[in-house]
Amino acid sequence: MDTQLLGSFGSGGLCLAIAVWIILGSRKADKQGKLAKKHKDEHTAWLMIVFGIFAAGAGQAFSAPGTVGDALTHAFTSQSQAFGNVGAGAVAAVLTLVLFGTKPGPWKDSILASTVPSVYAAAGGIWALPLTVIGSVLKGLVGA
Repeated sequence: MDTQLLGSFGSGGLCLAIAVWIILGSRKADKQGKLAKKHKDEHTAWLMIVFGIFAAGAGQAFSAPGTVGDALTHAFTSQSQAFGNVGAGAVAAVLTLVLFGTKPGPWKDSILASTVPSVYAAAGGIWALPLTVIGSVLKGLVGA
């Protein structure tokens, strides 16, 4: 018996559903169905953050966001000669500023937002706390 609110999605199933929603919602208006027209570019970042949370537990097809986030964090924190001492918290702050401080766009937001969970986890502290709590609640709802 499934005890999840929406039945059992699993991590991979939820990632797949979000990816399809982003693709359908970002199509030209004349090619969108009734439901896809409800998608706004402002929603993409939040949906892709959820995608990133679940991608860590999904299959290999969804492993790229975590890898990219780890590489991004490492690229900045290991370049002490170029930037000085840059911590993972600074990388998380810059990622957040670029993601939410610029005009929403489905492709930019999809790429950046899906890396947020791994970058925030590397930063730790207050950066990781909200995603840990939200991730736990969501995983309980969808059975991932």
